[in-house]
Amino acid sequence: MRIKLLALITFISLPCLAAYTGNHNSTVSWLKIYNSDTIYFKLSSMPTDHQCSSNYFILSPNLTEKQRDRYYSMLMTAKVSGKAVSVGYDKSNPACVSNRPIVYALSL
Repeated sequence: MRIKLLALITFISLPCLAAYTGNHNSTVSWLKIYNSDTIYFKLSSMPTDHQCSSNYFILSPNLTEKQRDRYYSMLMTAKVSGKAVSVGYDKSNPACVSNRPIVYALSL
């Protein structure tokens, strides 16, 4: 029973260990909302050091509505103003959703 409990706690805790190990600065070239919960965006120059095969980012589908709205607001501001954003992503581990790198941090 103890082994099962320990395995369960370890399994549940693993997603919490995800962190970003890379930052990339560039301007937003396009932004897309799909089914109101999924937001994709591409930077004018995308990083090539991530483990995912797609050349644009995705916001985690696990974000709350409030978090998603904040990220979207920052991305729209960056797109309209032409200012660069700094995107935090995981370049060391395959942190992908549908082969797109997940965004862990966003700065304007």
